Amino acid sequence: MKRVLVLGATGRTGNAIIRQIGNDEKIEVIAGIRGNIDVARLPKIDRPIKEAVVDIDSISSLSDAASSSDIIINAIRLRGNIPPNALMELDMRIRNAISNEKYRHIITVGGAGSLQVSNGRRYWEDKQFPKTTLPRGIAHANLRQHLERNMQEDSWTYLIPPPKYLPTGLRTGKYERWEPSINESHFLTKSISYEDFAVAVSSAIREEWEGTHLIGNREV
Repeated sequence: MKRVLVLGATGRTGNAIIRQIGNDEKIEVIAGIRGNIDVARLPKIDRPIKEAVVDIDSISSLSDAASSSDIIINAIRLRGNIPPNALMELDMRIRNAISNEKYRHIITVGGAGSLQVSNGRRYWEDKQFPKTTLPRGIAHANLRQHLERNMQEDSWTYLIPPPKYLPTGLRTGKYERWEPSINESHFLTKSISYEDFAVAVSSAIREEWEGTHLIGNREV
């Protein structure tokens, strides 16, 4: 039995992930929530969901929430004008929270802003990148760079959805996976629903993926 802590459990991606993994008899879901009032925002599934109240700004709170988990899924979506290093610092807090505990793997829901395009640039630098999500795009690029340069690959998985990441898209139960490269521009034309992205997260748990992966559907 794998115990999986989902941070960002009440968000749309977190909900989709819990719906996907929550009915797997080999997985016990622990939903990280900000307060007991958030229990009502968790998806309704057949198997029980454990809850853990967690303050993501507190290392001790993160440590308490993660104490019984084997895998941590970081599906937190920081909003607004966040600092460029906000997601990197969150990842470091999570790591500090579990540094004195047993080995745990962190699976992070990435961002399209971190995609590598032509001439060594990131997608967030492209004029087509949405200005409303630019701070988060920059933060994801910094997080990806930090993971790839500084962290042991067997300690993390970073899954990147395409720019067309569809909250109301259909669930097909399928996805395609691409390995990272120095030019990932081909991936900008892809799309995937939240539900199908959650299928990939489930595979990452079962198959113990490591490193960076691009997750989409294989359409032109």
